[in-house]
This record gives sequence, structure tokens and C-alpha cells, in this order.
Amino acid sequence: MLRKTLMATAVITSLAGCAGHEVLVCTPDTRVDIETADVQLPSSDNTKVVVLPVELEFKNSAAKNMQSAMRNSLETQIDETGADLVDRKIANKVKGEIKLAEQSGRLSSKGVPIADYAIITEITQADLSKSFSERRTYENDEGETKVVPASCSYDFDVQAVAKVVALPSMDVVKRIKLEGDEYSSTETSNSSCPISNSTYTSMAAKAAAEAVTYSTEIQKMLAASGPVLEMRHCEVGTQVRLAIGKKQKVQPGADILFANAFKSPEGETEIHPIGEGYVVDNEINAVTDKYSWVVIDEETSLKVKKGTMGKVDASGIKCPLLDFECEIEKFTADL
Repeated sequence: MLRKTLMATAVITSLAGCAGHEVLVCTPDTRVDIETADVQLPSSDNTKVVVLPVELEFKNSAAKNMQSAMRNSLETQIDETGADLVDRKIANKVKGEIKLAEQSGRLSSKGVPIADYAIITEITQADLSKSFSERRTYENDEGETKVVPASCSYDFDVQAVAKVVALPSMDVVKRIKLEGDEYSSTETSNSSCPISNSTYTSMAAKAAAEAVTYSTEIQKMLAASGPVLEMRHCEVGTQVRLAIGKKQKVQPGADILFANAFKSPEGETEIHPIGEGYVVDNEINAVTDKYSWVVIDEETSLKVKKGTMGKVDASGIKCPLLDFECEIEKFTADL
């Protein structure tokens, strides 16, 4: 990624005592004329999403904990994309209507206007596995005898399927497999490895939440997108003004992917990536309510037009603070 490469350079430069990447927005007098794109894509502005209560068809003592944790994580992830979440009370009321529409193939156009998309999720598997390790001893490199106490390890696995359904057509836009797990261990000489109900439900809830955290498919689909409005070129480089901002939860430093749209001879819209950039890392004027300033390289600037679509790159896993297991998963996914 352009930003990641430049940020790496910035770190090295800043260690030497200098600023390493753009922190200023080019001034209005540096505006550059660019042609208008023939085909323009719709922006993500005002996309509404309804998250239905998570389903679970089999018996499990932690069912409610898992359903609540997974729904909360889905709503948090969707909210972070800048999409508008339908109020949970309304979502609960229209659940039956949407489920009936799923069977019939179309949602009635009458009644409460709901959303552009519905997220229908079902937990398909939730299992706890446990294993016992006997007490053992070993001799280290210094010749000392070390004792490893007897212990039990527990691993809770959750699997689910989330469907993103367009409304009112009820077309399945995306089907996503969600997987999460939670691991713990404790010293004990009891080979049956008992587990308390509170520990069981806690592990189940964390695994369910993790299943959403470790998936980026919904984020990528709903990531904020908008057209290029103008281009400027100054001493810090080339920047474009993109029609997404704070209302779409855009942050300074965010990676942006650019694409142009074309009409094929058959009249179909084709989307072709042309490059990438990153939002100016400046808390003052890089991101306003309605737009953001994005740094692009020279090659990308030659392909950008007024109306070129810029979309937040939401392919990276967003980890909760101090969640080291998630950070490891994120690091592995980026390799």
C-alpha cells in the first residue's frame, strides 16, 4: 500500500528528527483541471442496514450470550463503515416480515421502509473441547529440574453464516462464513477438566464476537465510497478531494482505493482499479463532515477523473485495544 510504504519511510525519517509525510492540505490556488468521467458510480452515502437478531437452532446453555455478542459485534462493525444502522427495536419488529420474505423471494413494499440491506445470521456450531495434561518434569540447559504442573486446556469454537440480503428484492448479495474461538487453561489435577457455567458462557460469547472481528467481508462491502471532486498539486505532492468525510467515519491516514467505471459494448458497467492513496494525516482540515483530502502518486494522478470512485480500504482486521491474539491474527492475514 502507498501509505504503508510512505509511513515506513516516515518512521525512519522521524527517527532522524524530521517530518516524514504530508501533514498539509494543498491550498485552493493549486487546483488542477481534470476531465470528467463518462460513467460515475453511486456513492455509499445514506446506505441503511438492518441487523436481525442472530439465530441459533440447537440447544446450548450459552445461546443468548453468543447471540447477543455476535449481534453487538456486527452492529459495531457496520457502524464503523459509516453506514446507517436501523434502530434495533425496529429490526426486532420486522424480523418476522423479512424471514417470510426470504421464503417467498420478495419483501412487501408496503409498511415501514426498512433498509437497503439486511444481515441475517445463524450460529451453526458451538463446541467446547478440553484436554488434560499430566504433571511432568524436565531438565533445562543448566541442569536444573523444572516441574510443569498438571493442567486443563479449553477451546471454544463458534461457526456461523451471515447473509447480506438486498431489500426489498431479497437477493443474497453475499454469504459469509464466520469462525471464532476462545482458548483458556488452568492448573488442576482433575483429569475430567470441569468448567464453571460463568467461564463457559464467557468463552462462548468471546468466541462469537471474535468470529465477526476476524471477518472483513461486511466491512469491505459497506466501506465508505464517494467520487473525486477536484485535484490539487503543490509542494507536498498531488491530492484529490473525495466526497466522503466524518459522516462516513473516515479517519486521517485511512487507505483509499481508486477505480474508474466504463460501459462495455453490451452496456454493462465494468469497474477497473487505477491506484491507491491515503487520507492526509492531519487532524485540522484533512477530513471535514462531507469530504476528505487524499494523497495520490503521480501514476494514479494521470488516471483520476472528476467522478472517479474512491473507497476506504477495509480489508484489514480492526482489533480491540490490547487484544494481542487479534493482533497476531491481523499480522498473519497481512502476510
